[in-house]
Amino acid sequence: MKYKTDRSYKMTEKPFIEKFKAKSNEELERIAMNSESFVFDARYAAITILRHRNIDSHIIDQVEKEFRNRKTAEEGKTENLKEHDQQLIKCIREIPIKGTGKYGLKNGNELQVKRLSEDYFQVRINDYSRSEFMPVIICKIKSNSTYLCYPFFYINSILIFGFGGTILTVIFSFLGYVENEAFIFLFPLLLSIGLQIILMPFSYYIVLHFLKKRLGKSQTCTNI
Repeated sequence: MKYKTDRSYKMTEKPFIEKFKAKSNEELERIAMNSESFVFDARYAAITILRHRNIDSHIIDQVEKEFRNRKTAEEGKTENLKEHDQQLIKCIREIPIKGTGKYGLKNGNELQVKRLSEDYFQVRINDYSRSEFMPVIICKIKSNSTYLCYPFFYINSILIFGFGGTILTVIFSFLGYVENEAFIFLFPLLLSIGLQIILMPFSYYIVLHFLKKRLGKSQTCTNI
């Protein structure tokens, strides 16, 4: 027996319907009104069963009204998020290709957004010390209101500390200061890459948080 609702059917309601369908009308009404002990999907499943049984109860109307209020709030939240994304995209699209937008943060650090191409941007936080070893995130603009972000290596750091360190190691080897072994030559590069891999999950959410907070809510996109 299928239970249909007036809204889009949610898989999260199905387990509750299966669990509650053997309960009496009185028990279902108590569940529907008990917001302290039951999540909303469970309460909505209860009135779904009552409605299927053709029960005329003011409790059904109350839960339906609560659902409409929740839906309105969710739609408003979604609209706000969309506006924030549109604002963020508008800001970074003002950056010229190969140019870098620099935006001050309240903690004294600097959010840097470098435009790599028409739709790709590199984002990092410059704290003037540790950030040189931190990976970055890449943002791809998909439309005027949607974008995709993912973590990536900070190439400048790998070139400077990885390859640069390897070159110095080779020079010191020729001068006799370090042993002539392949692992020692590769160690600076492996360290630079390995450190960024370890920090990627951590730095991704931090950089994305500040990107959204700094550019998603601003009415102006002011560079430093």
